[in-house]
Amino acid sequence: MVKQRLSLGLVLLTATSMFGAANCDNGDTVVSVNVSYDMSAMDVQTAVSKLHITISPQSGGGGVMTFIDIMRDSDGGITNANYTRLTVNGLSGMADVKVEAVDGSGNTLLSEMTTVELREHGAVAAFIKFARPPASTPDAGASTGGTTGSGGTTSTGGTTGSGGEGGNTMAATQGGSGGNRGTGGA
Repeated sequence: MVKQRLSLGLVLLTATSMFGAANCDNGDTVVSVNVSYDMSAMDVQTAVSKLHITISPQSGGGGVMTFIDIMRDSDGGITNANYTRLTVNGLSGMADVKVEAVDGSGNTLLSEMTTVELREHGAVAAFIKFARPPASTPDAGASTGGTTGSGGTTSTGGTTGSGGEGGNTMAATQGGSGGNRGTGGA
């Protein structure tokens, strides 16, 4: 089973290499732009009318720009291939590939970008996946606190006792905790 998978993988790799080489036999530099849609961007897939593709070398200079019309079947499904080959002769080095999904009114629904390395007389694939960024979640450490409570009531001195007849009077206040009763008597 493993041998079969390895053999199949080798056949696919060889076929892919031969296909890429066959596309470049005429000396063209080719970028295959592969477009897909994440589940978060299904509304974009439903509403897209055109793809606006721009390939710009990072070192400056002129790039390539094109529009690809989206064809649909009677059920509204896209019938175009999910890739487009663009010839970019004369370009080499690092390049930005930007794809904008445009609706029927010309409004950009969503755009994505990737960077590829172009080799003169070679082929390269650029993979673009339209996806919406996840909704931001609040920081787990942040909270909105409640109200701060206030202390209870403070007691002030108690009563001062007096001794009986001829007794001593003794009073003391202890930090708001009340007074001491006098003792004595006679």
